[in-house]
Amino acid sequence: MGKVSPGIDAAAWLRGHGLRATHGRIAIVRRLDASRVPLTLADIHAKVRAAGCDFATVFRFISILEEKDLVERVAWIDGTTRHEIRARNGPHHHHHYLICRTCQKVEPIDQCVVEQVENQIAKERGYAALSHSLQLSGVCPECQAKPKMKGKK
Repeated sequence: MGKVSPGIDAAAWLRGHGLRATHGRIAIVRRLDASRVPLTLADIHAKVRAAGCDFATVFRFISILEEKDLVERVAWIDGTTRHEIRARNGPHHHHHYLICRTCQKVEPIDQCVVEQVENQIAKERGYAALSHSLQLSGVCPECQAKPKMKGKK
């Protein structure tokens, strides 16, 4: 999901996609742009509340961005739904994620090993607009290095 340089011109990005650049919308786009990982609606709302955005505004605007294929919905490994900005220039690019089961740290994985398989399946079966989501979970090196807590006696 190629991020542009930090500090995306959110107003210009919105106008370039035919959307009004209100204060709240700019705050939402900036919050999505600043995140390395997909965000829940609650995560976004918590960060843009100060800009005067209520939860309904966040929900409606994210829906608009999804309809315009500017934001992608990601079904997260914990059952939540999250959102991230799609590529801003050029073809769509997405991330996969490595998530620590202990500390919940999330690391984006930029290479996509599934894309070739996805393209082959689409070609063989005649499907169009296939998409996928992949999240791997494990225990990160920092959590593995922590001493194990012994049970209380």
